[in-house]
Amino acid sequence: MAKKHKRFGALHKTLKDTNYSATSGAAGEYLNFLKGTNKLVVARKPDAKFLIRFNVGVIPFDIEPSSASGAINAYQGTMTVVADNIRGLFNTTLTDGLLGIERDLTKTKQITNFYPALAHITVIPTAATKTQKTSGITKRSYKAYPSRSGGVPYGRTTTSVKDESGATITDIAKETEEDSRKAIMIAVKGKEVTGFKCIGVSFTPELHPEDGFFDVAKPTTPATGLPTG
Repeated sequence: MAKKHKRFGALHKTLKDTNYSATSGAAGEYLNFLKGTNKLVVARKPDAKFLIRFNVGVIPFDIEPSSASGAINAYQGTMTVVADNIRGLFNTTLTDGLLGIERDLTKTKQITNFYPALAHITVIPTAATKTQKTSGITKRSYKAYPSRSGGVPYGRTTTSVKDESGATITDIAKETEEDSRKAIMIAVKGKEVTGFKCIGVSFTPELHPEDGFFDVAKPTTPATGLPTG
């Protein structure tokens, strides 16, 4: 699950400050978008077969893994085919082991509303150049690469991950999300493979469902009055 960001916060503030009266410029075009006049068109949208989601497992960073024999520590998350294909471009460095990905679902468990940490990897064809485009929302002109991106889940691992001192981590319980982020950046950022280059990596932290609070009765001899001090 991705964090929600207000992409056009500055424009929205401008509209609010002018009581939504802008008729020209970026703010006016943004107002037209809010009215439904301007449309956001997704260019180069992948075919549906690339957007199919499937499950993989990762060991969460915020949960202490069990060392008991046969313990199942990996929680199921999802990724798209295109995200896995992007990961596969860098398979010699960005391995399932480094990401902590478990593909055997019998070794994972389902936890409702758990969203794994994601590495959002953006690639472009090696020979690509920027082309002129026009924003469907603000009508501003800009240049951009013909890029592709995908969110790849990652979790606790002891494969090719080092701690702050540079020592290889051997105790999975001591491995942190920051350790994994550094390893992922080293594995792909700026790297070139046949036909493609990674131009960016960003991260979304994992999200857990709130713990329920049930079956707790009020004490039979509760405290009286109010706290002092």
